[in-house]
Amino acid sequence: MRLLFADDHPMFLDAVREHLNRAFPDIEIQAAATLDEVAAKLAGKGGDNGAYDLVVLDFSMPGMEGTEGVRRLRETYPDLAIAVTSGVAKTRDVKTVLDLGAHGYLPKTLTGSAYAGALRVIAEGGTYVPVETMQALAADAADRKVNAEGLTPREMEVLEGIADGKPNKQIARDLKIHEVTVKLHARSIFKKIGVQNRSQAAVIARERGLVSRG
Repeated sequence: MRLLFADDHPMFLDAVREHLNRAFPDIEIQAAATLDEVAAKLAGKGGDNGAYDLVVLDFSMPGMEGTEGVRRLRETYPDLAIAVTSGVAKTRDVKTVLDLGAHGYLPKTLTGSAYAGALRVIAEGGTYVPVETMQALAADAADRKVNAEGLTPREMEVLEGIADGKPNKQIARDLKIHEVTVKLHARSIFKKIGVQNRSQAAVIARERGLVSRG
């Protein structure tokens, strides 16, 4: 396997190289520290033939600009296998790079053996996303589905309490927030779903399936 690994942290790169050399005896690893270096190597500049089985990009290295770097590479090399690695990446950024066609997201918190295993999955044509990231993506998708009215997850919880006939004080106690915060959420909810008071909100919430009917 011929791998182009792009990361601007030499210590992390050295650690990854050590694990991958043990896991893949026939691997060839080329390194880059910026997106410009990646582009140059892919273009075959500096004596490089530009042919790689996989490119791993550090999400926050110079030139990446987050998901934009993946977008640019994907547009230029639509058939190139690309994976993104990061110490910290927001769920929405992971979703974006996957939607752009990246073959995986590799947290830098993975153990060396797990990191090598993830790269093996990608090299064999699969997609690797950690279980916890998949769960976060699923939860995010669920939130978008139930919040068709533009309600936040907290507003949905307050609306559930309103639909159950609970007073603001009880809702605040259940959610462990201040009563004035409940009132602010209620005001926002009324505006978003187009009602004037709690009774109307409860009826509309059930009619639109925003809360359970129990």
